[in-house]
Formats: sequence, C-alpha cells, structure tokens
Amino acid sequence: MSPASRELSPRRRQILEAATTVLSQQGIRGLTHRAVDREAGLAEGSSSAYFRTRDALVSALGEFVADRLGADVEALGGRLASCPGDHERAVAEVSRLFSRWLDQPDLLAARLELTVAATRDPGLAERFTLWRDDLVRMVREVLDAAGKQGGNEGGASAETLVAALEGVLLASLMLPSRRRRTFVAESVEQLLTGLGPNPPNS
Repeated sequence: MSPASRELSPRRRQILEAATTVLSQQGIRGLTHRAVDREAGLAEGSSSAYFRTRDALVSALGEFVADRLGADVEALGGRLASCPGDHERAVAEVSRLFSRWLDQPDLLAARLELTVAATRDPGLAERFTLWRDDLVRMVREVLDAAGKQGGNEGGASAETLVAALEGVLLASLMLPSRRRRTFVAESVEQLLTGLGPNPPNS
C-alpha cells in the first residue's frame, strides 16, 4: 500500500469510497464530482475541494482501488508463506481471496472500469500492474511448490492462470447475485485442482 493511501484523511477516504460506488454503478462517464458528492451525502463542491479536476479524481481513485487490492494480495502472501509446500492449503487461500473480492462487487466493477481506462492511461496501468505482478509471483510460487516447471514456463503458466482467475471473477458480475459465489467457487477449484503435485512417475 502506498504511503499516500495510508495517510488518507477520513474525508478523502469517504469521497473515494463514494467514487468507487459511482464508478461501479455509472461507469467512467458517470464519474463526476457532482455524482460523488451526492453519493457521499456531501454538499456540492466538496469532492472538487480535495480533487480539483476530474483527472485528479480518477487518478486518486485508481490509487485507492489498486491499494485495496494490493493489501489483499499482500495478506495472501503472508498466509501462503505460513504453509510452504502445502498445495491444498494454498489453493484454499487463493480461493478465499477471490471469495473476499466477490463480497465487494463495487470494488470489482470499479476495478473493471479502471482497467479499461488504464489502456489509455500509462499512470493507471503502471499502478495496477504492481499488485497484479505480486499476485502472479505468488501463484508462480504455488506452481513451483506443487512441482511444476519454474523459469519462463512457470512464469507463463502463472500469468495465464491469474488471467483465467480474473476472468472468472469478472464474469461473475454478469450473473444474478445468488449464483455468483457458487460459480466462482466451482471455477476457481476447477482451475486450481489440476495444479496439484505431479505424480511420482510423471
């Protein structure tokens, strides 16, 4: 988590949490200072006093969302470090992380909107790459601990797996809320089960 995010004032945090909701519900075009003020229950002009321009608001929101995701990935790293070589536990921990994100649909939808925006904004792209690289690294370690190939092949496998897991998570947003958890749990298990330790004679 960046120092700037650690030092967010309560009012800035309130504004960025409201902006996350607005972005998730109205998309990037609907993210305006007025909409954020209304969502936060603040007087009109409040958010622009902290984030003078729309670009400043989008940039701060990108940092805020990326830091929330990054904090979860950092916590996952700590849990994985406590169970080296235990593939079943590692699979359970990764699955738990995705379930946690599923409980935050506004965060997921905002992340999707910001990911698209990042294709045109190098600053956003760089910030989102940081936490995603950490997640790929941890998945690569799970692959290596399971006896899979390391090096470039292991890296490519981890990158592909993370992309597949992200696709599952984002696809769940298209489903009725009652089906999301089952869909994500079954999909994550299917993707990760095949990554168990190789048979002795393989």
